[in-house]
Amino acid sequence: MTALLTVDTVCSYVAEQLRDLPDVPVSTGSSLTAAEVTGGNLNYAFAVRDPAGGGVFVKQAPDYIKVLGPAAALTRQRMRLEVQVYTEWTAHGSVAATYFPRVWKFDEEAMAFIMELLDSHELLQKRLFEGHVEEAAARSLGDCMAQMHSRTHCSKISAEECQRLSAAYENRLMRDIQLEFVFSKCYREDARAESLRSDAAFMSQVEAIKDIYNGSVTSNLALCHGDLHAGSVMVDDRSAAVKIIDPEFAVFGPPGLDVGSLLSTYALAYCFHSALQNSCKKELLHAMRVIWETYLAAMKAAGIAADLLKSTEQEAVAFAGCEIARTALGLAYERSLRLEDAALKAAAEKSALAVGVACIQRFREGMPALMEALEKFDAGAFST
Repeated sequence: MTALLTVDTVCSYVAEQLRDLPDVPVSTGSSLTAAEVTGGNLNYAFAVRDPAGGGVFVKQAPDYIKVLGPAAALTRQRMRLEVQVYTEWTAHGSVAATYFPRVWKFDEEAMAFIMELLDSHELLQKRLFEGHVEEAAARSLGDCMAQMHSRTHCSKISAEECQRLSAAYENRLMRDIQLEFVFSKCYREDARAESLRSDAAFMSQVEAIKDIYNGSVTSNLALCHGDLHAGSVMVDDRSAAVKIIDPEFAVFGPPGLDVGSLLSTYALAYCFHSALQNSCKKELLHAMRVIWETYLAAMKAAGIAADLLKSTEQEAVAFAGCEIARTALGLAYERSLRLEDAALKAAAEKSALAVGVACIQRFREGMPALMEALEKFDAGAFST
């Protein structure tokens, strides 16, 4: 395996890789500086800058899960698929320029790529939990998902293209990671889930959702980001423009996967602010409605049939429920309810778990099931 990049080696690496490329956003002949970008679970990342303020973002995949170390082996081919997804979306022209960062260079030998540095952006996840809720960002996210899904939806492309996307984005290794950590591990191991794992009807619903994730509903598939929570979205501080990052879990799968994953972070932020009695919870509910309504309108305009959109709505609630539940059970720290008061935190997590469970049990009812579950959370008046 090619040596892993470090803050000491990544500057010379960038200079070498970009030297002969035109119009790159960093001066390769100047003295570059580097800083590691932390927070990701799978890969190593760096921000490389020149003295004039230009910069690029570098991401490299080790042959293991970064946060778990070399014992947790994981194919480096995930990096190739991530770049492939960006290339796929770039084929749609202005959509890519609007919503996805530009990739300048992919080095297959090192399994690293150099892309646009989103210096004026910060994670949507951070903004939501800090109470910054922008309607413009919500509207853009609804449109972005609709553009991604409608242009690759199996009802709008040829059978041959459908087969190509299905094979190219089976992504079985990464899909199996999601099957374990989103749909299985939390119910199997956490003591708070004891009553759930002994509830045959509930676990049967979880199994049905896992089947949907695996593509069992073959009439409703599209190229999906695959892990589109708010930690995979960057928001510009000034304009609220959004960029989608980290598509290494991309699958040709149910469109509701992306919609539900995104809504789950808004829902968790709602639970967090509701527990603290912060007023922005109303803005979060409004943003969730804006995301769905914008998505729905754009998908309708693209000619996606009403019955398929109803299925997407139901599946979005199901996937949102799974994400909320597993986060409440401690398997998604970055989106967890990090409340300082231990008793308040325990009560909020218990109520958030109830939100997730309600969505899983009632997902066939669509968006009202999610909104009603959040209203019940808000009315819970935590008993600490």
